[in-house]
Amino acid sequence: AGYSLLDFLLALAALSFLLILSTPILKTLITMDKYSQDIYLYQDEIGIYQMQIQLARNNIISINPSEIVYNTSESECTIGLVNNNVISQPGYLCYLIDVDDIYFYKRFFIIYIEYTRKGNVYTCPIAYEY
Repeated sequence: AGYSLLDFLLALAALSFLLILSTPILKTLITMDKYSQDIYLYQDEIGIYQMQIQLARNNIISINPSEIVYNTSESECTIGLVNNNVISQPGYLCYLIDVDDIYFYKRFFIIYIEYTRKGNVYTCPIAYEY
């Protein structure tokens, strides 16, 4: 009518074995959660660089707070916020993902993008206009 010492030791051994197996998984999950914000930063660097190249190769027509209009050899294109992504249209070239708000502005011949994601505000230079 109860558990014996042998039952207790077997249960303790099984729990110890499961703990040993789950430790690397828990460490990985903790690390991923800790650096999840950095994943966006690396993607943002690539997206900003692609936007800089696109604007450097083409003629910028106008800069509005919500979009940039530029001219390619084929058509007139815009960079703006669509469904929380900063994209170039026509087509669907995505530069930044999961963005809450954007603001384009020019200061001393340099065009900047200011975007907000999860309450954090980021500002990056994207083009030079002369």
